[in-house]
Amino acid sequence: MGGGDRTAKAIVADQISQAVNSTANLLHLMRQSSSSQAQLAKLPKNLLAKTSLTKATGQALAQLPQVISSLDAHIESGLNRTINLQSPVEHFRRMASSDL
Repeated sequence: MGGGDRTAKAIVADQISQAVNSTANLLHLMRQSSSSQAQLAKLPKNLLAKTSLTKATGQALAQLPQVISSLDAHIESGLNRTINLQSPVEHFRRMASSDL
């Protein structure tokens, strides 16, 4: 995989960063203007509880280009084997048709 993967990864990282910043800003504004402080105080704890899931998702996304590259190489290899088999198969077909 080439430079395009780095660009895609950077775009995703930027979008995640923007979402986190937007959420933090929203929570900050809600704390300043809302009368339901007890409910808002629970939100960051709930978000922090999901940190490990977020990290695991990030790790999976980081590995995705390598997985796709490996899968692509495997498919390419399979296609090459199929092409290499076509010659012997056609040879056997010709032999079979000439025997008839």
